[in-house]
Amino acid sequence: CAGWAVIYVDRTILYPLLTVIAGEFGLTGFQTGLISATYFTLYVAAMLPAGLLSERLGLKRTLVLFSFVSAVGMAGFGGAAVNFLALLAMAGIHGAGAGSYYTMAYSITIHTVPSRSRGIASGVINGGMSLGLAVGLALAGPLYHATGSWRMPFLILAIPTFLMAVLFQRAIREVPIPRRREVPVWDLLRDPTLLRMNLSAFCVLYGWWVLLSWGPVFFQSERNLGLTMSGLYTLVIAVTAMPSGLLLGRLSDRIGRKRIILTMLPLMALSLAILPQVQSRAGMLLALMAYGVVGKLAWDPLAISWLGDYVARYRREAVGTAVALFSFLSVLSAVVGPPLTGWIKDVTGSLAGGFYVAAGLALVGFLLSLGPADGAGEATS
Repeated sequence: CAGWAVIYVDRTILYPLLTVIAGEFGLTGFQTGLISATYFTLYVAAMLPAGLLSERLGLKRTLVLFSFVSAVGMAGFGGAAVNFLALLAMAGIHGAGAGSYYTMAYSITIHTVPSRSRGIASGVINGGMSLGLAVGLALAGPLYHATGSWRMPFLILAIPTFLMAVLFQRAIREVPIPRRREVPVWDLLRDPTLLRMNLSAFCVLYGWWVLLSWGPVFFQSERNLGLTMSGLYTLVIAVTAMPSGLLLGRLSDRIGRKRIILTMLPLMALSLAILPQVQSRAGMLLALMAYGVVGKLAWDPLAISWLGDYVARYRREAVGTAVALFSFLSVLSAVVGPPLTGWIKDVTGSLAGGFYVAAGLALVGFLLSLGPADGAGEATS
């Protein structure tokens, strides 16, 4: 949980400071966008290599190593980024270090937590996303105004990022990995159960990235909200998702993951479809709260636990790679969703169509989730 919180604070604090950074270096809009794009490109690119490395080096050692790399990138962004290329390099180093976290954290959970408690354990870990998102949005402005420099927030946050590597080294025990035959990535890609889970995750995260990247713009340009208020509206998702993720994660340990996920996905689609329809501030808040309760942040603990139930039973020697593949394919939606939504806005003059596409894909995710069996009971039997 603490690891996710630090990663999300590090990531979120960048967004409000991009205009300041662009002003100092005289960057164009395209160059400014490349900073975030470089972070996410290396973030995604690091997932599969980290998963494969963990099968040889060990989950704990890989987690500590990549956490240290993330801290180096964070400190370098604040202290060594003297020109545009250095900015991109440090953003990429930080992204590569952070990119392994999903795979390592949930692989360790799958190996060490029994199925009967895997949902609530994943919910606790996942709560760090909501916490970090909220803290990052809250810290960016005050730290910048207090220090008078955009560099200081990154240098300050490099300290807890380094400390997380130390904490992981001291507090987490190494997980023994079964030494059986190696499972090629291609075999995991062809596994019909994993394929459905991976594609469903892509569909779910598509809506999340659309809402996260274009939601504030939609509220500002089409609902006449100010910059601060539009950010606070987005924050509503994180606030409602945290208790929902914990509650649903615990419930999934008792009644199974599949039936809860199949209930969540149509409601997720409905909340995304309603959002561009409502005009009042109260209506927008209710739609965002509904998405928080059933959206990506609440869905994540159930989905990774469902995946974990399956791979722990049938693919135990390839847990790290399977989780890395799940994360990699789902986060690819961040590459597709935001630009496609921007294109829809250019063509139609509104972002509403982008939200409707996201809602439709959530329903596709529902259809894909009908296939895999609910393995929670099987894994404990």
